[in-house]
Amino acid sequence: MEIEKKFSQDWILLAQQGKDLGGYECQRLVKNISSFGGVSTAKRMLKRQGASENFQQLKDLNRLDLSLELLITRGEYTSLFEDEEVNMCLELLCQCNYFG
Repeated sequence: MEIEKKFSQDWILLAQQGKDLGGYECQRLVKNISSFGGVSTAKRMLKRQGASENFQQLKDLNRLDLSLELLITRGEYTSLFEDEEVNMCLELLCQCNYFG
């Protein structure tokens, strides 16, 4: 399976797991991933906001394991992103005392 497609599928799975959490909305996110691809959606989100739109909410729910930031830092996906993007995600996770 193509790595970009696998990234998109894994991100959709994480978003769907998060939808069972109180107040976590993922419909628009899943639509964007499906329409534009996960890598493109992630890059736009990080560039525009500096973090995924649900990062703070997942942090508050102690579920950063479902975050885009953690997904980006997985060894199999780091090659899809610039070093600065991966490092930014690692820094965000570390600032939240989340070490996977």
